[in-house]
Amino acid sequence: MAEHDRPSMTSVSEFAGLQRELEIGVQIAPSRPTAPAAAKCLAAFLDAEHGVRVRLAALGTSESRVLITIAVTLGSIDDIKVAAPESRRALELLQRIVDNLSAYDPAFVTLPHPSSAEAQLAGHVSRRRDALPMLGAVRALAHRG
Repeated sequence: MAEHDRPSMTSVSEFAGLQRELEIGVQIAPSRPTAPAAAKCLAAFLDAEHGVRVRLAALGTSESRVLITIAVTLGSIDDIKVAAPESRRALELLQRIVDNLSAYDPAFVTLPHPSSAEAQLAGHVSRRRDALPMLGAVRALAHRG
């Protein structure tokens, strides 16, 4: 089949002018007693990072653990293909999170559906304007149950 005879492989998102981006979920799972310290450590760690888009994706609990999930944006598909500086910085951040927060069992995870309770709690916390809203939410989760 000749090149000009092949059907176009343009996706709907490209046709609509939307930029496809890849987000990677990373979760730390500190025990309830260590959760406030873990949240403080994560917040300080992310505050020191510039140039990488990160968002709080989920907050929840599982048995004796508090689950804190963040989404790190690697960039557009084209940025990732060419190893753009922003994409490399995002990958380096993921590596530093795994290395530096190893005491809190970091793991790569699937990002939750936006309508899940964990994602909605994270969205509510992210919209608050007070200082350290994540820390307050993590403290509340740590003392529940």
